[in-house]
Amino acid sequence: MTKQYRNHNIRFSMTDDGGVQAWERLHSEEVEQSFKSQNAFVVAAINDYYERHLAKKNDPYLESREKEDAFADRLVQAVEQKLLSNLPALAAMYQMQQQALFQAGLQAGGIMPYPYQQGNPRTVASVGVKPVTEPTQSNEQPIEAGKQEQMEPEENEFLDYSFGV
Repeated sequence: MTKQYRNHNIRFSMTDDGGVQAWERLHSEEVEQSFKSQNAFVVAAINDYYERHLAKKNDPYLESREKEDAFADRLVQAVEQKLLSNLPALAAMYQMQQQALFQAGLQAGGIMPYPYQQGNPRTVASVGVKPVTEPTQSNEQPIEAGKQEQMEPEENEFLDYSFGV
């Protein structure tokens, strides 16, 4: 004949903070209201804890702090390698854009608008000539910086905007 019930006495050490906390939780109003009995609470707590323990044990990235750090290091290393492998292409693309902007500025009469200036539209960088904001003393009409178009680089088979993807 098999026993339907088994008994196990649990002792709580009242000199240990964990034991005191467990005793207070076991005898709290929340446990009385949410569970049929203290026994049902203990069974649910043990089963829940054991399921989380197994999930943590089977997941190599949550098992220990060292494995989490190793995972983070591998992730950072992979990103660094990808970035460094694309760096020459990105640098070449940036250099070609700057060269195209410089050439476009020279073709427009030596005045090259600084493309990163958003605040003051009248402030214009110049290459080898007087700034546009100064009045001219000849018969030339000053060019208004607001009307100047920023030159787009020409289509070029050597430009690659895919960023290595």
